[in-house]
Amino acid sequence: MGDLDIKPFRIARYRKYPSNIADDKAAQLCSLWQARLGDSNWYPFKVVHCGMDEEEEHELVIDEEDKKLNGLNEDFGSEVYEIGCTSLKELNECNPSGRYVVEELWNFKENHKASLKEAITLLLKMLPN
Repeated sequence: MGDLDIKPFRIARYRKYPSNIADDKAAQLCSLWQARLGDSNWYPFKVVHCGMDEEEEHELVIDEEDKKLNGLNEDFGSEVYEIGCTSLKELNECNPSGRYVVEELWNFKENHKASLKEAITLLLKMLPN
């Protein structure tokens, strides 16, 4: 959870650089942003109250006015921005104090975290008869 997908970075770099150096530039950019997302000193979130009363539920959301994230959007496009925001949310959800990538069982067919039941079912199917 929280690991950046390099594909949007590649697309953004292919728009700017020749193909012989675009992959290297994409890897550098992706690595730079993975480090930035993991920086717990940077806090691009804000609390939004969901009810009328201050004591009611609240939600933590990405601060749309954050300069770094806005720069990511302006410099590299909405796809890179969206993947950055998604990774940031995942990092904050899994480990807000350290924001490092956490390994997670994933169901790629249905694009969600795999439940224990799904994992065991898959492992049983893989066993020889």
